[in-house]
Amino acid sequence: MLKLLEAVLALGAVVGVIALFVHWERSGKEHLVVLVLLGMLVVEATIYADQNTLPRSIFHPGSGSTQVRLPEIYISLALIARLIARGKPRRISLPAGLWLAFAVWMVVGLVEGRLNHNLMTQNLYEAKDIIYIVGAYALAAGVPIRRYLDGGALYRLGALSTACASIVAVMAVAKISINMNLPGLPLQNFGAVGNESAALFLAIGTICFLVRLASGSVRFRHVLGLVPVVMCVVLASERAVLLNLVGVAAVIALALLIGHRHGIARRFRLTSQQVGRLVLGILAAVSALLLVVVVPAALDRRAPRLPLLSSFNGLFTSQGKVESAQDRVNLASVAESMIHQHPIIGWGLGVEFNYYEAGSRSVMPIAYAHNILLDIWLRVGIIGVVLFAVALAVSLVGGLQVWRRHTDPVTAALALALIAVLTGLLVTAFLEPLIDEYRLATLFGVSLGMLRATVTTPVGPGPRSMFGRAELGAGLALVGGER
Repeated sequence: MLKLLEAVLALGAVVGVIALFVHWERSGKEHLVVLVLLGMLVVEATIYADQNTLPRSIFHPGSGSTQVRLPEIYISLALIARLIARGKPRRISLPAGLWLAFAVWMVVGLVEGRLNHNLMTQNLYEAKDIIYIVGAYALAAGVPIRRYLDGGALYRLGALSTACASIVAVMAVAKISINMNLPGLPLQNFGAVGNESAALFLAIGTICFLVRLASGSVRFRHVLGLVPVVMCVVLASERAVLLNLVGVAAVIALALLIGHRHGIARRFRLTSQQVGRLVLGILAAVSALLLVVVVPAALDRRAPRLPLLSSFNGLFTSQGKVESAQDRVNLASVAESMIHQHPIIGWGLGVEFNYYEAGSRSVMPIAYAHNILLDIWLRVGIIGVVLFAVALAVSLVGGLQVWRRHTDPVTAALALALIAVLTGLLVTAFLEPLIDEYRLATLFGVSLGMLRATVTTPVGPGPRSMFGRAELGAGLALVGGER
């Protein structure tokens, strides 16, 4: 009887969520679906730094051995709602068709993994990338880009992200950790900064700041808001997320350098007042750092110590990081030897292999090589690699055209920010299993979809039917729209 009641309540919740999404779709608030998804990821990553130790909670429903993540439920229901609200797809653009082809080939990999008797639980887990990447792409691509900007919803997401980054940064520096068994939300090591949370903070912070810079609305507090974001990148103690930051900064710097020569960079309205705010923000951040470092040292009569210096040095000099680098080499070596046996279509999803782990000095089984190229090639062969690479290249080229030629400076700046975010994630993907980390995979898919929306959305709100009703269908009703 209790299980029946739980099933009825769950069904009621599903129907209610779909009804809400349909209402948003039909009332011009479809951007809330995407932003709530990102906000949910930010809150979850703030509370639970490590996705691999996520306890059963409202963010991790299910029972027994069932591994269900909230984003896959959310994206599936949102796409079903879009199908109800907009109807069947009318057209599929080239980028959408390429991502659909990659999703279809992933389904082939799912079947092949089953035929090769790969671990079924891992097989199904990896197949969820169809939802995280392609589904999230479809969801975000169907939203006119000005929806995010005109109502200020994107900036509210940025404020939430900055607040979460500030909380965990302060707790990490102060070495505060909270463990509490709250009903439905057990806290385990709350206060730690993880790779995924730092990457989410960095991505959202980059997007909001560049958009504000292009619109001329940068304030002193917005510059200060970047301080906890950078702190979280360092406090995460992961080289991958640090290189993510380097990749983001490099893309922006290169775009501004090239854009300055062609007059494109003038879209950023850097007036003398804006420059003054930027300088004041930097000086305030330096002053705050000195206050934190110098005052306690003076009171204790000791030499000043930078609170982040040990974390930063540990990224490159600690024994654990040296062993981790050797593990990457060992993983790549084993993965390459397996790829040579099935280079065209791969081993299928769920394939596992053994490698020598330097830290424990033992042979360990693992399902990924910490390298996106090797992981895709190992699972779905060179065909999957080509489909992924071509779809990504076409998406990025479209975004670059928006940055170079779009008449709306805010839309152009958003396209540049998204390209920078995607580049940073790709750099991370060669050190971390991005497609096996659902938070980063979802962020990757949403960023791709928003980038596509910058291409298809005209300046101004425009009519809802300008670009047809839908763009992409795949998997669990993965239907998104270009308007």
